[in-house]
Amino acid sequence: MANALPKLQDLETVAGVSVSELITATETHFGVPVIRASCPGGRDRAIFRVHLEDRTLIASRRRNTKGAAREKRILEYVAPCTDHFPQLIGEQNGFLFQTDMGSISLASKLSALKPSEALKIFDQAIVSVFNYQLEIGRPLPEAKVPVLFAKPEKRKYFCDGPIRTAEVFGVPLSGFEPDSVSKEFNPTDASFLKWDNRVANASVATEGTIGWFDFEDSFVGAGFEDLAWIAADEFHAFAFSDIYPLFAKRIEEFHGLAASVVLRRFNLMTTLLIALRTRRIGRHLLKRGRWYTRQEIEHSDRVGAHPTMLKALLLRGMHFAELEKETLPLVQMFDRILDQLSEARLKD
Repeated sequence: MANALPKLQDLETVAGVSVSELITATETHFGVPVIRASCPGGRDRAIFRVHLEDRTLIASRRRNTKGAAREKRILEYVAPCTDHFPQLIGEQNGFLFQTDMGSISLASKLSALKPSEALKIFDQAIVSVFNYQLEIGRPLPEAKVPVLFAKPEKRKYFCDGPIRTAEVFGVPLSGFEPDSVSKEFNPTDASFLKWDNRVANASVATEGTIGWFDFEDSFVGAGFEDLAWIAADEFHAFAFSDIYPLFAKRIEEFHGLAASVVLRRFNLMTTLLIALRTRRIGRHLLKRGRWYTRQEIEHSDRVGAHPTMLKALLLRGMHFAELEKETLPLVQMFDRILDQLSEARLKD
């Protein structure tokens, strides 16, 4: 993946950040020359892999100063608790430097393997969520990680999401009552949530450790929310029948007698997140008027606006929506959106 990306030295800016400023800041902080560098998240994100004489590291500069401050606090006070997160190793001129968790993204790893082998790695990613949540526990107060849905209006907006999804695609949605779902997501501070646990936001180290990164939107919550993000990710095209038993098994192992309650909330959250990802793909299509190619999606971590990815996501959404009475109305919504894609031309 990284080999197909441009070398930073050949560019003037990446996401509005001066490449020469990045190199100067890195060399000033570490006292050694930068050998080469690349932008693993594409040119739309100021995320850089920098090669020094003896190691590689990740440098970032966030546009969102609030999100950047949150990520820095998490790297300072939360990341040291677990091997599944990168470690903060310095800061210079607005750049955060952190350890490199590996050049192979989880997305690339899954794409390169046979389905049976890919599912084993996928299961390891599920387990890694339980691992880091156990290792972290409740984050230190200094981390100041906000509670998910602490503001009722935020929870309401999230649960209203499928209504906006239906509007984006111009399909009817009747019988869905967001308030009945919302009461299942009462705010809690039980576990750290990385949030946005898409496979493009993780890497696989040479020894097999799944490493997660990107914490500008992290929260604390119940815990199942991070699992739901993995299940709702459009990038992987695993069938519901292949992945659902993995989630159910791990939730039962971890939660014991409470597993049925957790699994129900996981089902609801995953369905809403699939509606969210579907909506983002739809908005991309309305704005851009075209599908992305797989290469664009894989190389620049773009939304999965590809017919194959969206079709697989919608089918998965229909299965998840069937699991709980509150989300049953979304089955027909997903199905009608799927009908709109019947003539979609595949682009690989």
